[in-house]
Amino acid sequence: MKKIFRKIHLYMALFTIPVGIMIALTGAVYVLGADQDTGAEIKTYTVNQIIPKGEEVAFLEKWTKENNVKMPKANVSMDKAKVNRTVGSAGYVVTLKEKDGATEIITLDRSILGDMIMLHKAKGGLLFKIMMVLYGIVLIGFYISGLVIAVFKKNVNGKLVPKTESYVVIAAGFIVTIILAVLSL
Repeated sequence: MKKIFRKIHLYMALFTIPVGIMIALTGAVYVLGADQDTGAEIKTYTVNQIIPKGEEVAFLEKWTKENNVKMPKANVSMDKAKVNRTVGSAGYVVTLKEKDGATEIITLDRSILGDMIMLHKAKGGLLFKIMMVLYGIVLIGFYISGLVIAVFKKNVNGKLVPKTESYVVIAAGFIVTIILAVLSL
């Protein structure tokens, strides 16, 4: 049984190395103060008119060509959930803000680090969100297979029995985690 769990553990680890490294790195730099706008290129333009609702994409397609500004990816749509009107994706977004009878056009082109933090925060597309859910499931599998590998040993009859010291370490981990969580809130 341990042999099967070792193979499961190994192949889950090998498959998820890239996403695991990305999640670990972006989580660490996020905790240290970086965010999705770190290294982003932000530009602001002013247009002396109000863009009617529903005509933002058509206006931006024309305006970006005339002003040599990058247009977000094809098949863009307006993000209606926000107060400001935005067009684009997690990596490159154009925001329209009405201000004093004019419209501010703000372009935000994220850096690679910013893109990765957006993916970490599940602000990217559906496909990577699926990968993140898969990674979460794999992490649970890591712990289950790791427990079977590390916590149990064969006794003289060949049956798997728990190692007492493993339970002590697991209990210590729970206690430390709970104490640190409570003290951090």
